[in-house]
Amino acid sequence: MPFTARDLRYEPEKSLPALQAFLRQRAQRYLGPLQYDAEEVDLVVNHVVDRLVALGLLGGGNRQPETVLDRLSEAQFYAFLNNCVYHKAIDRLRLRQHQRQVTLFSALEESEERQGEANPLSEITTSLWGSPPFAHPEEAALAAVTRQELRILLKHCIKALASAPRQLRAVLQELETLGAVDLAREVVEELQAMAITLLPAETPLAHLSQHRDHAYKKLRSCLQSQSSNLAVIVALRLTEYEALLSSRSNEAAGEVAVPVQDLARKGLTLAEIKQGLRQLAFEGLLDWHDGDEVVHLDAARLRRLARYYRAE
Repeated sequence: MPFTARDLRYEPEKSLPALQAFLRQRAQRYLGPLQYDAEEVDLVVNHVVDRLVALGLLGGGNRQPETVLDRLSEAQFYAFLNNCVYHKAIDRLRLRQHQRQVTLFSALEESEERQGEANPLSEITTSLWGSPPFAHPEEAALAAVTRQELRILLKHCIKALASAPRQLRAVLQELETLGAVDLAREVVEELQAMAITLLPAETPLAHLSQHRDHAYKKLRSCLQSQSSNLAVIVALRLTEYEALLSSRSNEAAGEVAVPVQDLARKGLTLAEIKQGLRQLAFEGLLDWHDGDEVVHLDAARLRRLARYYRAE
């Protein structure tokens, strides 16, 4: 039975069996020699399910804010799930291979000890296989999924520039310059599939830097508005007070005082707002301490907050 992101959010009891069946089928395909290991298959399936729960998508209803995943087409959402399964399965295969190598190495050491031979490697304290980039394979899979989510979100925000063709072309040119040719091509193909007319790649752009700057500002705002990170949400809310800074009463002082209580709205409690403020202060973006009733903002802080984004 097919399912959508909306089904998972609002009807988890009905859609969960179909989700698990899909994930199990993909897990068995990507696990290769481990496809008949029920424990490994369950581990991959449960990891993706847990990730969807953490994102607020599975059973989140109206209690959890929507993410970019809620706006994916059915084909895009299935592709996202497929990638999640793929990365987790690859990590499990690599872990098993590593375990086999370590087991073989340990067996050789024991054999040498039984024969009374000196072990020339006895004083080596670091792994022969080098330090893994992540402490656990689950962390590697989580990082891969996060990167995939960020890529989908970035594509969504870039495509939102379609109403400003010159800004969109400026961003696509920048992506190609930076070597992200695949991402630029995917965006173009998806927009063409939506029957959206694009400026030809060879079209000269006057005032390119201005178009690019305007596009970057929109991209930053889009990324912030889609984030579920508390610090990012609070940063975005603080930037809403930028207009107050130019008012006659605040112009002379060069700053605006925002009551902390005023930030607690649209689903966030005062405690959550303070948690976000603590993170922003820790990263040097604000001069704020627990117990302060207001947040003081000047033009420089607002500029930094407007650029602030965290993927996790």
